[in-house]
Amino acid sequence: MFRRTAARALLLGNLGLALLAGPAFSAESQSLVYGATHAEAALGEALARHITIGRMRLEIDNRAAELRVPAGQTPTGAPRVENLYYNPVQARFAAELVVPGTTARLPVSGRAYGTVDVPVLSHRVSPGDTIAAGDVDWVELRADQAGTDVAATEAQLIGMTPKRGIPVNQPVRIRDLQSPRIVDKGSLVTITLETGSMSLSTQGKALQEGGKGDVIRVVNTASNRIVEAVVSGPSRVSVGRPGTAVAAK
Repeated sequence: MFRRTAARALLLGNLGLALLAGPAFSAESQSLVYGATHAEAALGEALARHITIGRMRLEIDNRAAELRVPAGQTPTGAPRVENLYYNPVQARFAAELVVPGTTARLPVSGRAYGTVDVPVLSHRVSPGDTIAAGDVDWVELRADQAGTDVAATEAQLIGMTPKRGIPVNQPVRIRDLQSPRIVDKGSLVTITLETGSMSLSTQGKALQEGGKGDVIRVVNTASNRIVEAVVSGPSRVSVGRPGTAVAAK
């Protein structure tokens, strides 16, 4: 899974700030004024059911807008959200902030979305070079842009090699990685056949290159039969059972 912090982390932080700060008091108009911190706390709570993955990022279009309680009116609770509309595709929201027990009401709009941390390459790693822990950094990415084809953990990068050039500090697509090549095309390999308690070995020639775990075609140099085998180590491949011949040479 992606390294992620629950969306409520931001929400709880904002709620705490709102409770500590309280509304501002305007001596000139004898009214209470709620600012951006209170708006973010209320909106964060209301939007939490829409943004369930990652940390919530909340961007209010007009942070300078204030929710003013008319003089003589006494709030019966903290500001809350009404008439919330959220478009997950555009990550846009529109709502009204109200103060219970008063006539105070303020239209608000903005953007809200979840973010996750994904591993990236901190510098260029050439195809054929093995990615090490020191080659990996983390960047923040919108959760809806982190599909299943994007590497989510360090383990998906470390020990692999790029198939082609991968941009630095950009999300890494799993299809652009492969196991380091440990069998070269045209090289001699040991073909091992294991059936239960019996293990047989013979010499072959690789018709394809491959990394550990890859399935490649090899030719048995004794029988001139071509089989598919799994790369099990440097210059070693294995087949699980007889009858894997795929073609005659």
